[in-house]
Amino acid sequence: MTRLEVYQRGLLDLVKRRGAPPEDEYLRRVADSDALATVREIAIWWRVFALEAQCRFTSRLLKRLGRFDEMVAWYFNHHLTSPFVEELSDDFLGSLSPHNDALIRATSQFERAFLKVRAGSAQTFEVLWDRHPDLVFVALENGSDLPPAETECVYRLRIDRNLPGMVACLRERIP
Repeated sequence: MTRLEVYQRGLLDLVKRRGAPPEDEYLRRVADSDALATVREIAIWWRVFALEAQCRFTSRLLKRLGRFDEMVAWYFNHHLTSPFVEELSDDFLGSLSPHNDALIRATSQFERAFLKVRAGSAQTFEVLWDRHPDLVFVALENGSDLPPAETECVYRLRIDRNLPGMVACLRERIP
């Protein structure tokens, strides 16, 4: 690796809080500087700004739950991040798909699928919800209380470009 590559990788590791403390004198000075905290703040702020604009429902839900800033910072620090908002949002939403909170998982899976279909994907997606998705979206839009989970049923939300409005929902009773 050239010296420039060492500095570039070292600076990226510092910004993303990765790896052991640097051995290089210059990188140690950067690690101890106030400017590094400012660079981290700006880098995350840009991701927040982009994700708020592109991932409307997921960002509102995470904010409502008091987790948005934490989740964006975690994502930024642990993943490669694209400068392109479409790729950034797809990757961020994908990182939330296995989340252990059913509402975060369903909202992010829906939003990711909807963005793909709206962009022209011919793929059909299905997202399972533990509560009526329309009521979740209304609550996120107007700031009302989120609906509780419904233990007696599941909602299957299909996202497909051939559906009217690209979305269809089916409620199924759980025996």
